[in-house]
Amino acid sequence: MKSKINLIDCPFFIVFEPRSGSTLLANLLVKSADIALPPESNFIKVILSNYPKNLVEDEQDLQIITSILYKDIKFEDWNINVEEITRFVQPSLPISVKDFILTICTIYKNKNFPTAKIFGLKHTYYLIESEKIKLMFPSSKFIGLVRDGRAVFNSKKNSIYSVTGQPFETNPYRAAKQWCKTLNLLKKLSTKYPKDTFTLYYEELINSPDETVRLLCIFLGVAYRGNNLDRKYTVPRRYGNLHKNIYKEAMPDRIEVWRSSLSANEIYAFESIAYKYLILAGYELINNYFILKMKRIKEILQLPFKYLLSS
Repeated sequence: MKSKINLIDCPFFIVFEPRSGSTLLANLLVKSADIALPPESNFIKVILSNYPKNLVEDEQDLQIITSILYKDIKFEDWNINVEEITRFVQPSLPISVKDFILTICTIYKNKNFPTAKIFGLKHTYYLIESEKIKLMFPSSKFIGLVRDGRAVFNSKKNSIYSVTGQPFETNPYRAAKQWCKTLNLLKKLSTKYPKDTFTLYYEELINSPDETVRLLCIFLGVAYRGNNLDRKYTVPRRYGNLHKNIYKEAMPDRIEVWRSSLSANEIYAFESIAYKYLILAGYELINNYFILKMKRIKEILQLPFKYLLSS
């Protein structure tokens, strides 16, 4: 039997550098308000990268775009089967790719958060391709999550990535460059869309979780309902202990664990790349600013002349 479905409104997006606390944030949001947030997935990226049309015109197109959808291994965590998608999409054919995506989100919401007023997605892709997202969802809002880059690196160094079975990152120079890149993208996003972007600091979330989530609810236009223990953000089992602390109370004493966990050389290496961004984000340096600056100038001067011309 064919069924029509009332699509959700424009979703909001949580954007971040991995290991910045996005899963903790997601759990606090679903526990505190009528918000639906599914496990991380690449399905929008997979669809936009592989489906060549703007419309799903007929059943053949529906089969094609659905097969593309399931190329994203992480989408399996949503527990949506092909029959459900077919049942809800067929009555609306032809539909836009945008409405196909919204249908997928709506199916998940109705199954897992039936009373939710708004729907959110979290992934680094939505920051990298924020212009594509804004073009498809003009009313979309972004929550940009920022965490001290040294703490991010410490977490990456001590966390195993489920895809590779290896730590996320062990090189402080690479970690610093990636963190700076993410902060630069967040700055561009908030500058271009100031009314649609909320920059949130992980440290504020940990030190004042209730107050911070209240502010986020105001930004998102949804009522804050307090700590609802009956609801929680779903973390797929395959992630193991990667997110073991998200269901615990916020732990402010963990904010600066990186100071004792990272070596002096690792901290110096990270700061030598990211010192400007650390300062701009309000974080204090361990090493002397002028020494870091002179080291960076020296490194730049030692670059090949050809590289300097292209930079």
